[in-house]
Amino acid sequence: MRKVQVILFVAHFVLMMIVLGGTIFSVMVEYPNWFANVPVSVEATRNFYKVLHPGYFFQITGPLSLLTGLLFVVTGWRIKQARNLVLTSIVIMLAIEMLTFLYIYPRLGILFGPNASQSVEILRQAASEFTFADRIRTAMDVIACAVSIGALFKFFESYFEKKAELP
Repeated sequence: MRKVQVILFVAHFVLMMIVLGGTIFSVMVEYPNWFANVPVSVEATRNFYKVLHPGYFFQITGPLSLLTGLLFVVTGWRIKQARNLVLTSIVIMLAIEMLTFLYIYPRLGILFGPNASQSVEILRQAASEFTFADRIRTAMDVIACAVSIGALFKFFESYFEKKAELP
């Protein structure tokens, strides 16, 4: 059981850090290009993402981080401090998902959806609203990862304490 806990915890932690890395990459590299010169940059972005877009990455890694976190909580229930920190990071990540689905995706639909032939002013407003919400989402992700780092220390502190107790 301890090996399963370690595998699930490490998988959750690594996925959380991968999501953060992807988020930072998007914020620093992709989004400035998306909104550099609306509507021209939006059209260039639409033309660039013909096969895959960043959402595919986050739609895989985000739910996997939640799943591995929940599975760790179940298997590592007795590791109270680590469990509570992982639960906190999961709650933050769920809030990020809600913000994304309820607020950010509708703006992305305006900007990049199949019927995205909006006026320049509507495109600029959607870009501004997306950017504002994405800053909140990024800050939440940083907080969730900071909590996960705390969980990392608590988990391995518990792990090595129990290992020292074994005969």
